[in-house]
Amino acid sequence: MGPLRRRAAARLGAALAAVALVLTGCVSIPDSGPVNAADAAPPERSSVALIAYGPTPDATANQIVQGFLRAVAAGGNDEFAVAREYLAGPAAETWNPRAQVRVFTARDVTYSQSEDGSVSATATAAATVDAQGRYTEAAPDTPLQLDFTLARTDEGQWRIVDLEDGILVSPAVFENQYDPYQLYFLSPDNAALVPETRWYPQRSAASLIARHLLEGPSSWLAGGVTTAVPTGTRLAEGSVSVVDSVAQVDLSSEALAAEPAQRALMAAQLEESLRTVPGIQSVTLSVGGNPLPLEGDAPDLLRNPYITGNPVVVAEGRAQRFTGSELVPLVGESLATDPRMPALPYDDASGRAVVLDGTDRLVSLPNEQDGGAVLTTGTNLVAPSIDRHGWIWTTPRASDGTLRAVLPNGTVTSVSASWLDDADVLSLRVSRDGTRIVVIWQADGVSRIELATVLRDSDGRPLAVGEPVRVGESVTSALAAAWVDEQTVAVLGSSGTDTAIAVHLVTIGGPTVKLPSVSGATRVAAATGDRTLVVGTEDGQLYERNGLGWTLATTDVFDPAYPG
Repeated sequence: MGPLRRRAAARLGAALAAVALVLTGCVSIPDSGPVNAADAAPPERSSVALIAYGPTPDATANQIVQGFLRAVAAGGNDEFAVAREYLAGPAAETWNPRAQVRVFTARDVTYSQSEDGSVSATATAAATVDAQGRYTEAAPDTPLQLDFTLARTDEGQWRIVDLEDGILVSPAVFENQYDPYQLYFLSPDNAALVPETRWYPQRSAASLIARHLLEGPSSWLAGGVTTAVPTGTRLAEGSVSVVDSVAQVDLSSEALAAEPAQRALMAAQLEESLRTVPGIQSVTLSVGGNPLPLEGDAPDLLRNPYITGNPVVVAEGRAQRFTGSELVPLVGESLATDPRMPALPYDDASGRAVVLDGTDRLVSLPNEQDGGAVLTTGTNLVAPSIDRHGWIWTTPRASDGTLRAVLPNGTVTSVSASWLDDADVLSLRVSRDGTRIVVIWQADGVSRIELATVLRDSDGRPLAVGEPVRVGESVTSALAAAWVDEQTVAVLGSSGTDTAIAVHLVTIGGPTVKLPSVSGATRVAAATGDRTLVVGTEDGQLYERNGLGWTLATTDVFDPAYPG
């Protein structure tokens, strides 16, 4: 499933590391999400379990806070019952551990105590996960501080009387106890599935997936997708049961308002989403315990289309396909005298291969019907991206708050993106389902990677992009991007204290994974999955992904591209 899905050996290592952290006094804490009922017991992750211990007599305020955090690390096993023994007063009842998960980096948590007994725990933030399972990566060196107010009981024992809702998690505990899952919504034309990643504890994942899917997408995504779930539909029993690999979803009566075609789409959304849970092979839907009537065949929905063929490069002054052993010209003579940055339509989709001619002209390549044409012009155009509807996206680097989309027939439309006004756009790529766009832009020497939805009319014409959300916070200097799969973007850039250019696998709604650097890298492209990544350098070297590193595939080629 890509960089997010870890194997059992990694889980065992993470669990052992978590125990080591607890034994050395480093804090870590488990589950989050509004869970009321657990699903069927999942497969065993490892033989290691954390054990919670209550407060020891005459412990200092500092020791109480540390003991509380160690107890919370095992809270998923006892619903935080032992952890609450460290609390007193209203806090013992009102503290909500499910409100938020804070993930800190691998560095130790430090503690400071004031004269009144209050204690602060500080660390460096890695990420947060909210009650809906939405993961937000933290920028490098973001400080994290939790404050605890303590008071003595009538027996003279320190107890915590005020604290923030939520829990604190070490990376090892988080990776051992949480998994990424997909909620699948629909493109506006009901032709494609669009994922949104959420993170849940495995034991409650099925119920949380169904519950949050019925509630709808996050606000940033809502404008570019739709759902077949009738308004007000919820889980009738509050949870999903899993029996013999079948997820049984009982819905409220609002689901009956859906027309037959809408019911089929709703069933597809729930099935595709729940099948991201290991062990679930199929889904049954019911209303009030009675099977939900479904008619006809399941809809054939596009999901992360598989890209075939070899990459296209610019070599010897023309666009050519690199087969692995030779270069094959893509077309005959082209209008472009200085071809750069080719872009290709998806297999079996409308569209036309194009190149930039120099920096200021977008030119279609010849085909059987004509010899190509100049589609649009502009100063210092950004490398084009072709969506599944056939629209070719580009923009002048110096943005006026709009992007430009053009059809092969020369129809040009201006796409509102007001948040880019006065920015320098470095890269833009439309997702394979056509509903999202990732943009790398720069202002005052600082680059950002942002994601937004594409708003279209009923004919698929792009009108605007929505308000963006920032992704890949750990990448401090970004240059170019390419979609790897439905939820992963490969970003060329640097991170941390290392200024070398490397490929970073940025998960939309998840962490970023850094791959080995490639000297002089300027372009990145992928077919289907991170194992198909290729990187082009400024001096014409083409590298292919090989295990954990890169292999030189050929030289004297530039600007590798796959469809998209």
